[in-house]
Amino acid sequence: MKRNILLSLPFFLLNTGAFALESTGADFGKDLRNVENSLTGDKIGNAAAPSVPRPVPAHGRDSRWWSVDLFGSAHKAIMTASLALMDSGKFPDIARAGSILLTGSNDESGHPDKMHNGGRPGELWKGGTPESLGGVLQNYRHFKFAAAYARLGTICHLTQDQAVPAHAANISHYTQEKFEAYSTDGNRVKIEASRDNGEMEPYAYYQDLQDDTRRHLASWVHPKTKVPYWTPAGNAPPLGQDATYGPPGRYGAGRDVYSETKSNDSMADEGGGPQVTLSPEIRVRQLGMAGAATAGVLISASKRLPPLVSGLSVTPVGKSAAVKFTIFENRSRKVNYSVSLSRDGKPRGAILTGETELMDPAAPDLMFKGEVGVALDLPALGSGSYIVDVRVTDGDGNITPDEVNTDDISVNDTRAALLIP
Repeated sequence: MKRNILLSLPFFLLNTGAFALESTGADFGKDLRNVENSLTGDKIGNAAAPSVPRPVPAHGRDSRWWSVDLFGSAHKAIMTASLALMDSGKFPDIARAGSILLTGSNDESGHPDKMHNGGRPGELWKGGTPESLGGVLQNYRHFKFAAAYARLGTICHLTQDQAVPAHAANISHYTQEKFEAYSTDGNRVKIEASRDNGEMEPYAYYQDLQDDTRRHLASWVHPKTKVPYWTPAGNAPPLGQDATYGPPGRYGAGRDVYSETKSNDSMADEGGGPQVTLSPEIRVRQLGMAGAATAGVLISASKRLPPLVSGLSVTPVGKSAAVKFTIFENRSRKVNYSVSLSRDGKPRGAILTGETELMDPAAPDLMFKGEVGVALDLPALGSGSYIVDVRVTDGDGNITPDEVNTDDISVNDTRAALLIP
């Protein structure tokens, strides 16, 4: 879904003076709020409300496949249905982060530019590029949990867009695209089951859903003309490769004919009548497929986020050393930990292992959390300089990664120095 919303907004909005013809980046949300408040006679920023607010047409109040709350965001509708499908007991982090994920699913920043039909969900998962804004994993490993789940929501947004035929066929379009703008039936998301095969990475559902959509393009034809609504380029990349970075597709009839506006003279002053399509089942199916894929993304991510260690301290006290650390974990209340030593760069293996049960977080925190304290027997180690390394394993088999930092210092929080005279 693109950010340039004005090309398809009803004419009455264009007369409000609520925003300029281009709305991108940081001012996008403000512009939308300006529109909403212009309709109700409010003022935001430099936008003045019209003296006589014009009503939103009745058919315009239904949801569209947009990231525009004024009309009801399909992305939020899909995320809401996906969250309702998931077991909060098995995926407590997803349940706790629901509002963050909902907002993230409405985020357009995952697209390289406002005209691009796709994006790089793998980069959004891993982070490390300026465009990823830290991504999921990099933010998560730096204890920026809210930012991590927000970027996970953005991955869901990109994935959901691949259920839109014009996106999967890489057809250049604006927000007047009729499949996206179709609102007569709203966004009733019916998910039969999550699209989770247990092995796919969270970002892989993007390509999986795009491939599914592309497989159906030839069969989605206008009932009267038998011409496909959407046609990919003849030299489009094969399935398994992102078509949104390939040559552009086109509308099969030479123009977008998925729906037509039903004439209604009584609504002429309010932007025309409701939309009518001969193929509503396509949109119903694709909303469900987008919801199933979104649930798959969330399940996969929750299973793959690792336990973290912070605040590691090693304090010699007599003939022992007190080792203390804090564990953060997204999904497993019970975790196993190991304390290992290395000397002169040579590992000596785990010298202490144990299991601990973490505490439930207090809102607005997202992670299970627990404090651990153990003692090392110093005489048994001998004199020298050591590095103490703590790792945690959760119920999914994830192990604390090397890169774990609560700050900008390069030293990982999983390691601490120990000097035995």
